[in-house]
Amino acid sequence: MFGSGCAASAMEDHAVTLALSRRSMLHGSAALAATSLLIGGFSTVAVSDDRVARRSNLTLRVQEVNGRPTYNGLSPGPTIVADPGDTIDVHLINDLPALHDDCVDNHNSFHGLNTTNLHTHGLHVSPTTDSSGRFDADNVFVRVVPKNQVVPCADVVTADVKTVRWHENRFRFETGADHPSGTFWYHAHKHGSTFQQVAAGLSGPLIIRDRPGAMPEYIARASEKILMIMNQGLVLTDPNGGGTAGPTIAMHPGEVQRWRIINAQAAGNSFAYIQSNVPGLEIYQIAFDGLTLHRRIKVDQGNDDEPWLNPAALAPGNRTDFIVRVPPDAKESSFSIPVIREVREALGLSGAIASEIKIDISGRPLNSAWSDDDTLPGPGLEPFDDVPRSRRKIMFSPQFRIDGQAYDGRVKHSVPLGAKEEWTVYNNTGGVHAFHIHVNPFFVTHVNGVELARDDPLRRWQDTVGLPYGDDGPGSVTFRTRFETFTGKFVIHCHILRHEDLGMMQIVEVTG
Repeated sequence: MFGSGCAASAMEDHAVTLALSRRSMLHGSAALAATSLLIGGFSTVAVSDDRVARRSNLTLRVQEVNGRPTYNGLSPGPTIVADPGDTIDVHLINDLPALHDDCVDNHNSFHGLNTTNLHTHGLHVSPTTDSSGRFDADNVFVRVVPKNQVVPCADVVTADVKTVRWHENRFRFETGADHPSGTFWYHAHKHGSTFQQVAAGLSGPLIIRDRPGAMPEYIARASEKILMIMNQGLVLTDPNGGGTAGPTIAMHPGEVQRWRIINAQAAGNSFAYIQSNVPGLEIYQIAFDGLTLHRRIKVDQGNDDEPWLNPAALAPGNRTDFIVRVPPDAKESSFSIPVIREVREALGLSGAIASEIKIDISGRPLNSAWSDDDTLPGPGLEPFDDVPRSRRKIMFSPQFRIDGQAYDGRVKHSVPLGAKEEWTVYNNTGGVHAFHIHVNPFFVTHVNGVELARDDPLRRWQDTVGLPYGDDGPGSVTFRTRFETFTGKFVIHCHILRHEDLGMMQIVEVTG
């Protein structure tokens, strides 16, 4: 499914580079909304401004193909598309073989490898149940075991949120009418098997469509591509699941496209960034982690800052949206996007592993909508100018620990509903990590103790952030966040998922 061969570039000295920097650190919407979309039993319908909330249904059958788990026989899974205010019902069926490996002495190890669940990464939804209390929502403590699985130790970790579901489970994700529109994704998230399953491809795109009239015309009318950076390579996704590895993207002179890029890698310290040295090709960042920016940001040719100082860089779990514009007078040409799987310049080493994606520019010139006004509507979240009185410090520690302790299933942070807090997350490991929090996004204000300027593109909302390492002490990121809407237990963890499975995770409980 994931081919790696691509034709040699016809413009080898002109390329857009989408590079994955694996630093082991010893230090559209027009396309989406145009019509009803049927995805393996999941149906969404385009509606007007006075729309009513819809309930959509999707069946995800986890089954083995060529020794790897897939959703409905394909990887990545089908694209889930919804509008703000919609309810997404997912019937998850675990048809993987029974392994009987859930009961282990050390739960911070790889175990329960065929036990799974479902996490909607970045959505602001309930971490426990739906509003009726009948269905699980974004509860990553749920375990859906294979048919005939023997689980004698149902409470390996003594937390009352641990729940076993036999063979299948129905999840219900209720988005609020004010939920941000943007690029999100879903993936398996059962502690002990998260890394193995996501690395194998148990993930898929999840798009919350833009509200009618919210985006500038040139964005609303742009054709869309969804690209997932997976352990198997860069994949241009198919709405029904699966996709094309090393794809060719066709563009006309004068065309404008929206690229939604999801860094779904699970292995290694893999950061993605995009560069362009194709004369005249314009690339602009318009959203990050599913949250629209206030202004588009032009991606320049350099764009090679360290990941935590590069607004277009993606830590594992991050997403970004780009607007890509071909000049109207562009000549017919083909060129390649090298996808660098490992860049070792930071360690003074040479060499890289790459696959490629081609872009073919041909056909009649288009007069696509465009605007020189770089203003965007923003994420729709209340500004966060005040400094919260409540502050927390969290330390990512060596040996896959947080605050010096491995994950033990106990609540480490209790927060009242509606609380506003400032967190500083330190990295004391000498290597790169990626901090992720479920349910509530955060607003970044400082990197390595230095406050970001008001107009710094890094000063923004997100749900996952790369943690810098420090040469003379811990690196750090400081952010502000609100614990809104939902009570219950959820997790913070390193989104280098091997680290999470080995213990780099804590539980947060919102009470009220």
